[in-house]
Amino acid sequence: MYYVSLHHGMYYHVYNRGNNKEALFKEERNYYYFLDLYKKYIYPIADLYAYCLLPNHFHFLVQIKEFGDMDHMFRSRNGIKVQFATFFGTYTKSINSAYQRSGILFEGRFKRKLIGSTDQFYQTIAYIHQNPQTHNLVSDYQVWPYSSYWSYLRRENNDLLREEAISDRDMYESIMSMHNNKILVDEDF
Repeated sequence: MYYVSLHHGMYYHVYNRGNNKEALFKEERNYYYFLDLYKKYIYPIADLYAYCLLPNHFHFLVQIKEFGDMDHMFRSRNGIKVQFATFFGTYTKSINSAYQRSGILFEGRFKRKLIGSTDQFYQTIAYIHQNPQTHNLVSDYQVWPYSSYWSYLRRENNDLLREEAISDRDMYESIMSMHNNKILVDEDF
């Protein structure tokens, strides 16, 4: 279940944490650098619907782009995996260099869960946004700065999110109404 294949057009909850629960983001600039790398390596192959970066782990809700919507060099499943591996490898090398460390940064391969229904899609977005509060990093998830929640709240696209999530009224209202519930998803973080 955690290492399902990535298929064109499908939605996935992608997440991972630092090796031995080590911090992935040691200071504020690391969060922004991680998102910049996301934009460079993952944006060409996947649409982003939600994200949250926490000190020792991250969550994304993505839809792998349809075959015809991708540049030809990314169209195979192997090309998709290579982009994710390059993204995480580049970040690891940068952190290792900046903080005089060596070795792996992430706990194994990234995990991904297939999103199988519309309800699961909306629940996963709310779960991702509520994660900082779930882990007692803040008393209210709405104030966490490293999440896509603010883009939803202000209805502003942040150059990463799929515009449809903000502009489609029915989708937007469904996403926001789900945030009124405490979402529990079986995760090991």
